Amino acid sequence: MNDRTTAQPRSASGSLLSSSDAQGTAARAVAQRILVLERARLLRESPDYLDPDHGGLVLCGRDCSARLRELAGTFTGVLAEDCAAYEREVATPDAPFSLPEGVLFGGDLDSALQEQLDRGATFAIAPTRYVRAGDSASLKAVMKTVNELERDDVVVPLPVSISWLRTEGRTQLTAVIRAIRHPVALILGGQYDPLQQFAKAPENLRGLLADVPGTGLWRTDLAGFDALAHGGGFAAIGAGGSVRHLVPAGERAESSGGGPNYPSVLVPELLRFSTAKFLADAYANTTPPRCHCARCDGRYLDAFFDRTDAAKAAAHAHNSATWNSWLPDFLEQPTLTDRQRWWQGRCKLAVDAHALENNRIGQPGKFKPSRPLEKWATLPISADTTTGA
Repeated sequence: MNDRTTAQPRSASGSLLSSSDAQGTAARAVAQRILVLERARLLRESPDYLDPDHGGLVLCGRDCSARLRELAGTFTGVLAEDCAAYEREVATPDAPFSLPEGVLFGGDLDSALQEQLDRGATFAIAPTRYVRAGDSASLKAVMKTVNELERDDVVVPLPVSISWLRTEGRTQLTAVIRAIRHPVALILGGQYDPLQQFAKAPENLRGLLADVPGTGLWRTDLAGFDALAHGGGFAAIGAGGSVRHLVPAGERAESSGGGPNYPSVLVPELLRFSTAKFLADAYANTTPPRCHCARCDGRYLDAFFDRTDAAKAAAHAHNSATWNSWLPDFLEQPTLTDRQRWWQGRCKLAVDAHALENNRIGQPGKFKPSRPLEKWATLPISADTTTGA
């Protein structure tokens, strides 16, 4: 059984939007949802700003298990934990997953997954380690191991170097994803934004999703919207910068500016995340935009200029609440063609809004559209979704 291809049947109009036939607990839980991925320590309370029909929450990293247990009794939506072993550990052919060592009972993958469900998770997430560029043996080991699981309640993160998305690696990556019998959550690793590592990365990702429809895009930014407009089955967008992109295990995160670590803030009209410091500098001599999301209630977007965990938690709540408010309109489009037009139109407006905002604040070139945003605004609507092929 391949949960991804059966979970999202294509209609005669080219739609991949129905989840009624999803096979398996995990496939049904994540189908056509964009989840929030957040560090356990920065989630101060049960979030009431996530869309109940199209969203959900994944706790990430250290202390995620304890926080999951605490939230399980109060949070009524889709809920899971991701130990994010791929942040710290590199996969090998003999050990593609991070499992407890030196324990008498429960040290196997199946037990590790069941423990998540026992703590209150809606579905389990495999503790996959990071797969380096060209490491075909470890990639295949992930596939072989999870296909031996006799359960349907697991999502399999596939954290791989962005190099796997290049032409020479994409064929094998596609074949492995297609062969895995569980929903796959693709994670692209690289410094900064992986989709800016090479020019054709956004196109190649769309091509992979077209080849293996229903694949999820995990630990990402607004690329999650682009993914679900082009055949992706689900996504998980990071609330903050450290969980929106994956720095390869064993590498230190590079920084373009250095200095203190301020929270990143979503500027809705620009479809961009900027650091709180950048926004404070940009709007030092003019009025910043206001935000009317469920968490901000008209707050100015330069209000998160602080390095405390409280400021980061507030910024992350703003980020998540903002894009969650877009989910019903986006995900309830009747076909993929309509969904792509919705997303492309929003991206075009955002590209144009950069120049308008620069003009308003009198700082030419201050805000620059990212390369992926420019791609999303200009790449053509996928032909197969208009022909029903």
